[in-house]
Amino acid sequence: MTARSDLRRKSALRLATLVTVVAIAAACQDSIIKYLGPENGEIATVLTDSLRYQATDLDNVTDTRTWNWVMTGSVAAVHHHSFVHHGQGRLTILDNVGDTVYRMVPLEFELENETAVGQPGNWIVNLELFGARGRVDFVLTRAP
Repeated sequence: MTARSDLRRKSALRLATLVTVVAIAAACQDSIIKYLGPENGEIATVLTDSLRYQATDLDNVTDTRTWNWVMTGSVAAVHHHSFVHHGQGRLTILDNVGDTVYRMVPLEFELENETAVGQPGNWIVNLELFGARGRVDFVLTRAP
């Protein structure tokens, strides 16, 4: 056997190994993107100075929810009870003049935060999910 044929065989083996690794990695990826639906048991309660959102049984969910929320104060308390164990979620809150007063990535379990000081009025709450698995549960209330 010549050195050249030995080199070709090693190159072919490396290529086959690389193709196999790529195929296995691709098989592990979630290929079906899902959107929020009835199977997620969504509940959104939007009241003046209080907003709660819950969605359960997330399974590779990529979607967005946006709420207009009347906030009479300038600071909101944010209580996270989410558990997104795969993928990512982002919660962004804009005040009455469009300034970002809160941005949280990732959504966490048992986390207590406050927004920055913002202008009272109509606030926008935006939830974005990217390949999320688990559950989302957060409460916003006017801070005392």
